[in-house]
Amino acid sequence: MRKTIITITALLLFAVSAYTRAQEVSMPVLEIHLTKTIEKGMDYADGTMKLTDTEGKTIELPARFKTRGANAQQYMMKPSLNMKLCSADYQTEVDSTLLGIRSCSSWILDAMAIDRICMRNRVAFDIWNEFSHLPYDTEFGGRNGTEGRFIEMYINDVYYGIYCLSDRINRKLLDLKKVKESSGSMQVRGVLYKSGTSDIENQNEPGYNADYTACTVEWHNAWELTYPDDYASEAIWQPLQDAILNGRSTDYVKKYFYLENLADYQIHTMALAIEDNMGNKNHYLSIRNINKNIDAADPDDANRRRFVLTPWDLDTSLGGNYRGDNYGGNYSDWAVQDVAKNAFYPLYVLQADDEFKVLLKQRWTQARTGALSVESVKQRLEAYRDLFIGSGAWKRMTDHYAQQSDKPMLVDDLETEISLIEQWYENRFRQMDDYFGITDGVDDIGITLDPGQPVYYMNGTGAKDDAKGLLIRQNMKFYFE
Repeated sequence: MRKTIITITALLLFAVSAYTRAQEVSMPVLEIHLTKTIEKGMDYADGTMKLTDTEGKTIELPARFKTRGANAQQYMMKPSLNMKLCSADYQTEVDSTLLGIRSCSSWILDAMAIDRICMRNRVAFDIWNEFSHLPYDTEFGGRNGTEGRFIEMYINDVYYGIYCLSDRINRKLLDLKKVKESSGSMQVRGVLYKSGTSDIENQNEPGYNADYTACTVEWHNAWELTYPDDYASEAIWQPLQDAILNGRSTDYVKKYFYLENLADYQIHTMALAIEDNMGNKNHYLSIRNINKNIDAADPDDANRRRFVLTPWDLDTSLGGNYRGDNYGGNYSDWAVQDVAKNAFYPLYVLQADDEFKVLLKQRWTQARTGALSVESVKQRLEAYRDLFIGSGAWKRMTDHYAQQSDKPMLVDDLETEISLIEQWYENRFRQMDDYFGITDGVDDIGITLDPGQPVYYMNGTGAKDDAKGLLIRQNMKFYFE
């Protein structure tokens, strides 16, 4: 009897301990209220936001909200929103720091409705921010991507599940020069172009929309002017048009772009198989000051006229796709070597250039032991997995949408799904090594396999004498063909 009591007591203590550990993990909560019902294509509507962090501290501000994302607006049961913090009369934007992210007024509330694990975009940006930086210093450490925090969302007192609150790619982050008054007129200096737009209906012919905030440079190659949209004009588009239409030589690209910035983007896309980001969409091009001379004797002045490439919307990374139907071990099979074949300008200009090919290999060699190592990618996935599960947010969200007729893309078993994605990345990592001919520092050694001796691969399976790959024998590695 005493043994039974001890056993029951131990079980109770274990349960209490597990409950306590679960309670120690929490997520911030964002409650927003709008004066109108959210609908597809909704323009900015007045409202309020109340953000409570994990320590119980709150910030409340007037805010305006707008639905965002072309594909995301097909999933209005979990709408993605733009949020602008405002003054009490909604006439002025107000900067504020939220959850430790830099102070700004414009924010993204990403619903991640097509991503069944609700973290691909964030993981991919976290990797990018560690791996690649702007080729010049900024007050934000040269960051060239968004920063975000996961939250639980309530809209008009209704629970909507896990969202990601993030800042935006904008003038301040990239340190683009502001518009200034010169000789009685406003002079545009820094520019920020975003690839892809729905603001021009017919994209078969070059042209502009009515207010010059969007431009079709060539057939189905359309852009939005993110900055400065208040001073849009035909002249502002000239640097982009010159590059795309007249800069299709390696010499031009090497002069007007930063090669390492371009190499980083391609490595990132190749390694994570970001299917939606190697065509004419989901990236930015910026110039710090279009009035600078690229041939200036001062290299700092010349560099201010160069383009910088910045990624956007990375939710098709890590084997996913834009429909959300890659899951349960069925992931992207976009071959590493095929990524370059789908390159957009200016990357396609460089694919046969020897200097660029050497740089690509160098950047992968560095990234494979850092931000893009198997261990690093796993740690990021598992940290967010543990946050979602440990806080109870994943169960709350899946339980909520199980009761709804319209549902976003989700998986019930997040742990299993993350494990399968990790296996996918392990394989992708090996494909990247194969593509660049990297053997982890071990020279290739020609050998003849002896079927009588044990032979194992990295995944632990046995090999036949006609197999190819990595041989592990007597604690030594041999790469063979």
